[in-house]
Amino acid sequence: MDLPQPVTHDWLDALVEMTISAQSNEFVVKRIERDAQQSLQRNADEPQMCWLVLAFVAFLRGDRDGFIRCAEAAHALANYDSMVLGNAASLALNLGATDLAVKYARQLAAMKHGHVRMFLAAARALYGATLFEEANAVMHSGNIQHALTESDCFLVEMNDLIASFQRSGVDPQTRMALLQLASSTIRASGHAIRRTRSVRFPDHTVRYEFYIDQSASQCANVNFAIAEALTDEFDDAHPELITFVCRPLASFVPRGTSFEIAR
Repeated sequence: MDLPQPVTHDWLDALVEMTISAQSNEFVVKRIERDAQQSLQRNADEPQMCWLVLAFVAFLRGDRDGFIRCAEAAHALANYDSMVLGNAASLALNLGATDLAVKYARQLAAMKHGHVRMFLAAARALYGATLFEEANAVMHSGNIQHALTESDCFLVEMNDLIASFQRSGVDPQTRMALLQLASSTIRASGHAIRRTRSVRFPDHTVRYEFYIDQSASQCANVNFAIAEALTDEFDDAHPELITFVCRPLASFVPRGTSFEIAR
């Protein structure tokens, strides 16, 4: 006999769809937020799913601190749950919380008896955090090549990209440090990161895009601040291989999905 699907999964389905389409309905978001909070107060089943719902709510509002609080609450209750880990990793990455995204992705990749979607989510998050070597290793250890979608083309044949960075001595730690400084500079400028995207070019270089809810001219000012911070902090920020730019949130175009509909 099929059991009825928990209501938290209906909430997640709605929030994931908004996240994928980049079209949020605040009226629906507020209703789901209220219901999830009430469910937690009643000590409902699967509280980790309520916290994941609230993490999506915070994400859709660009509330980085609120997202971290809710995602960590879900993780504390179910650090074995691939849905919690996979979705939280993707959301954290898109809000510029790179350390958190990597933590969740590594836990996903290390889980035993995992399914293909789990390894794929881990590889996507690690790649998005500029940890190309780890993403490549997960790709092969999880044997997920057959599950790639058209939007996952960046995960295919990463060896040339990895070799390009290795020849220039730009190791994963350096790339992460560059990424985190760019992210922190944006937040220090008073702007919330709403989405991120790593764009790979045929010459094996990468442009890391941060989307903020500002005009193109304001983004240009933030880009100058990023360049200045990188130059001040690093003797060589390797702009010939990896660059960081802000773009208006209004220009963001969804490409595929990195999120998982409720099981």
